[in-house]
Amino acid sequence: MRLCSLAKAYEILGLSRKRKWNKVFEVGVPKTGTNSLAKAYEILGLNYVGRCPELYEEVKAGKFETALAYAEKFEAFRDAPWHDDDLYKRLDKRFPNSKFILLERDDESWLKSMENFFSPDKNWKNIPEKYLIKNFTEKVDEVINFKRGRYKGVKEYFRNRPDDLLVMNICAGEGWEKLCPFLGLSIPKVKFPHEFKTLI
Repeated sequence: MRLCSLAKAYEILGLSRKRKWNKVFEVGVPKTGTNSLAKAYEILGLNYVGRCPELYEEVKAGKFETALAYAEKFEAFRDAPWHDDDLYKRLDKRFPNSKFILLERDDESWLKSMENFFSPDKNWKNIPEKYLIKNFTEKVDEVINFKRGRYKGVKEYFRNRPDDLLVMNICAGEGWEKLCPFLGLSIPKVKFPHEFKTLI
């Protein structure tokens, strides 16, 4: 069954109306399986949005209202700006009874992937220069401390709300068995997607 047809079937069955949560936000860092999560959203029939460069620029400038208003239109979110800065706290307040996902990945493979994508010397996907990390090899400690600080902050924020935060590791093979119970949805009869596995 094509993904669009599967999404329509979920709509007809009313699964979105049966769920007990408002929206679901991915709130981690890049290169942790966010593309796989996006495909999982699609298979589950969720109306999702991914990377929005224009909104990212506004959020980085401390302007949050446009992103918050835009979020009204969707059910599920991943990548920038949704997992940047403290936007997750604002999303939590704006959309009560929402779910949040923190995608983990081991530091070693994550750093390698970050370098491949964000180092000016490699830049596998031709990312615009303004998003690259100059002198990447000299900033490894800074980069890894950013990731660890981010995860510590998110976990601390949700420390008394375990039902609202899912910590999962798609890169290590976790999939439907963790995601679907968290969202209260049935596990699809297809394998969990693993996008861009050849790109580390």
